[in-house]
Amino acid sequence: MLDRLILSAVLTTVGFNGLFPDPPPPPTSLTLKQKAKERSISGVCERRKGQKQSKTVKEMCEKWRNHE
Repeated sequence: MLDRLILSAVLTTVGFNGLFPDPPPPPTSLTLKQKAKERSISGVCERRKGQKQSKTVKEMCEKWRNHE
């Protein structure tokens, strides 16, 4: 009977830790800046092709598409 109690306590602890993992670290300013930059580039590159884009923008969009 005691072994079942110990086993259930161990399994409960392991299950509880599996259901509630450690929270992710808060985003740093560097990661927020990187995400904002990627969002900005994707917004520029996803415009309709009918709009004129400069040579620099076209090169940047090519790099962005190849990076994904």
